Amino acid sequence: MQWVESVLLVLFPPFLTGVLYRPVMALFDLFDVWKGWWIPPLVARRLARAVVPSTADIGGYGHELRAPVNSAPATLREHWCQGVRRSWGIEAWLLLFVFLPAALVATMALTGLYLTLHPSGSEDAEFFRRNTLLSFSFCVGMGSGAVLWVYRSLFLYRRRVGESLPLTSAVDLARLLRRCKEAGSGALPLLELDRHVSRHVNRLGWFAAYGVDRERRRTALSPHIAGVQQALEREVSLALRDGPDAVPRLARLVATLLDRSVQGRWMGLLDEADLPETPAELVTARDGKHDRMVVLAGSVAAVLVVATATAVGLPASAVAPAALTAFIGPAVLWGSERLGTLREHHGAVRSGLGTPAPEPTGNAPQPPAPTA
Repeated sequence: MQWVESVLLVLFPPFLTGVLYRPVMALFDLFDVWKGWWIPPLVARRLARAVVPSTADIGGYGHELRAPVNSAPATLREHWCQGVRRSWGIEAWLLLFVFLPAALVATMALTGLYLTLHPSGSEDAEFFRRNTLLSFSFCVGMGSGAVLWVYRSLFLYRRRVGESLPLTSAVDLARLLRRCKEAGSGALPLLELDRHVSRHVNRLGWFAAYGVDRERRRTALSPHIAGVQQALEREVSLALRDGPDAVPRLARLVATLLDRSVQGRWMGLLDEADLPETPAELVTARDGKHDRMVVLAGSVAAVLVVATATAVGLPASAVAPAALTAFIGPAVLWGSERLGTLREHHGAVRSGLGTPAPEPTGNAPQPPAPTA
C-alpha cells in the first residue's frame, strides 16, 4: 500500500536520527573538538586581542565607570587565552558536527521537494504518481530529521557552554564590561547592552544546571546563581529606565563578577548587599506563549505539507499521515503537558490513520441489560 510506504519514509529519518544521535556524537567526541585543544596558545593570545580588550583597557573602563577590576593582568590574560580556545572550540564543534550534517540532510530534503514539484516524465500514470508520492514523503522525512538533529544538539550545546563557563566567563565579562563603557558614553544603544546582559544571564543558568556534577553542590549553588541573574536583570532594567547615567551601577556588578569568577568564587560572585532580598527562581516554567508558538509551527508545517501535496496532485489518503505528523510533531518535541500527553498524541495519530483504538481491558462495568 502506498500510504504505508509514505508513513515509513516520513517517520524513518527522524526515528533513525533519534536512535543514532548519541552514538554518532560519542564518536565525534573522541576528537574533543569542542575543547579547543587544536588552537595553539600563542595564536589564541594573539588573536584574543581582536576579541577582548587588553588588561589596561579593562582597568581603564572599570575606573571610568567606577568599577575597578582588581585581578592581576597576568591572571586575566591566562583566563582569556583559555576562554578564547574553549569558545572557538565550541563554535567549531557547532559548525562541523551540528550545522553541517543538518545542512546536508536539509539539502537532501530540498532535492526531494524539487523531484516532487518537477518529476521526471513517464507515460505510465501509476509509475508517475508513485514516484511523486515517494519523493514527497522523502522530503518531509529528511526535513524532520534535520530539525530533530539541530533540536537535540541545542541541549548538548547548552550543556557544554554551561560546563565551560569557568573558562569562558572572563572573556564574556570582559566583552560585557567594554559594552558597558560604550553604552555609558552613548556609543552603544541600551537595548543592545540588554541583549548582551541577557546572553550572559542565560549562560549563568546553564552553568548552574550543568556546570556542577554533585547534586548537593548544585542545589546549594542554584539559589546564588539565580540571585546573580536577578541582580543583573534589575540593573539593566534601571539603565533602560534612567538612561546611560545608570550604566556605572551595572558595570560595577560586571567588574565584581569578573574578579570573583577569575578567583573561582562561584558561591560568592556578588555580595549579599547586591543580591535581591526576595528569593529568585533559576528556571521558569514554559508559559502559554511558548505553547502557542509550538502550535503555530505545527500548523504552518501541516499547511505546507498539504499545499505541496495538492500542487502535485497526490491523493488525500497518502498525504494525511505526513500532514498529521507535521502538525503533532512539534507538540511532541517542544510542547508542554498543556498540549497533551504522549498517550493523547498517539491516540490522535491512530484516529488520523483510521486505526481503531484498542479495547479496554479489565473488569469494566457493563451496562444493565434491557428489561421487558
